[in-house]
Amino acid sequence: MLNLSKSLFFALFTLLIFSGCKNDDEEIVPRSEISFDGATYELANGLLIDYGQYSKSEGNQQVLFLYSSGITIHGAEGEIDSTSGKGHAVYFEIYSPVSNVLGDGAYAFDNSSTFLSKTFGGFSYIVLNADYITSGGEVHAIIAGKVTVKKVGDIYDISFDCVEGSDGKKISGFYHGALKFYDAK
Repeated sequence: MLNLSKSLFFALFTLLIFSGCKNDDEEIVPRSEISFDGATYELANGLLIDYGQYSKSEGNQQVLFLYSSGITIHGAEGEIDSTSGKGHAVYFEIYSPVSNVLGDGAYAFDNSSTFLSKTFGGFSYIVLNADYITSGGEVHAIIAGKVTVKKVGDIYDISFDCVEGSDGKKISGFYHGALKFYDAK
């Protein structure tokens, strides 16, 4: 009986030790969300529209649109024709070094509209509490910052750390997931 008790104790102790071990291969992915003015807003989906390259000295003009689950993108024959619903979104006018995908790396805000590869700017903004029926919501223009992109397979990790124009407040966020691709070249 004593040996059985010792064996059960040893088995339970071993199980507890190994169940508490962390697998170093497991990557903890942050939540897909926007952070602004002390609040967080979920992001669930993303899309990328590629307009191509106008000249060899420029990057590939693309629109990166990340949005919450309450927003629906409508389209036909590979083109977007409307948006509906309520939620939150991030819109980046971005210049990728490659076509048909958003290239890996850091993208710096470019207020001069040089259209150089690995820059973004122009008309980049966030919309919080958007209502696509009434055209309501809080729009915050982005005037500075950085977007970082890493792609593995079809999955993107996109982080952004920006500043908005009216009060200079920080806009940050992260998106983990696929991007629906639209070729507008």
